[in-house]
Amino acid sequence: MERNTTPIILFAGILLSWAALGCSNPFAPAKHTPIEDTTEPPAPAADKPEQLIDNLHRAMRDRDKDLYESLLDQNFWFTESDCAGELVWANGLEDELEFIGGSRDGTQEGIFDVFRTFEFDFTLHPNGRSTELGRDYPKAYPEDPDGHDDEDWEIFRGRVQMLMINESGDGFRVDQIMTYKLREDRPSADEAGLWKIIRWVDDPLSGDCGQGKPVVGLSSWTVAKRQSF
Repeated sequence: MERNTTPIILFAGILLSWAALGCSNPFAPAKHTPIEDTTEPPAPAADKPEQLIDNLHRAMRDRDKDLYESLLDQNFWFTESDCAGELVWANGLEDELEFIGGSRDGTQEGIFDVFRTFEFDFTLHPNGRSTELGRDYPKAYPEDPDGHDDEDWEIFRGRVQMLMINESGDGFRVDQIMTYKLREDRPSADEAGLWKIIRWVDDPLSGDCGQGKPVVGLSSWTVAKRQSF
């Protein structure tokens, strides 16, 4: 009787096919490649002044609008004076949030949106950490924004360097002395709360009057704000 070799030939063909596929099993289920989770954990609560400054770095570098907003006190003010001590720019909380994150109706982009490059670094001065005692800052009048005789403010003063470049290669380079004043937002007198930035104060870029001129290529943070508002 002649032997039927057809099954052997078919099996040999399957083996050759497996070899051509790198010895993989064509009937095996597809392998699952886990997708790496690059999401950062939420920023720690700013229950200490130092943590707030860390969160400020993260908010600026990550362009995190929600985190940035969470760092600002309801009575936040930004100010910058010229070398003669005259106020050249000031803005409160709502203008600050619009400048950083854009208008709430979406009709205007914020500074976090318009630059392909956004770098931020704050370096504390050797003697830049201090406490502004409330007893030394009584209110001169009922609505005095600098009077805080009922609480102490924590001060961080140092050098801020920022680089902002848009798609056209234009932008701002900031290298300036800045001061952050922090207060504790206490839910009650007996309960610890979170720290907030209540004042952001910039030194004039040119330093003392008559002692120098702004360095070519540098802008103040106020210049960036003026051109964005």
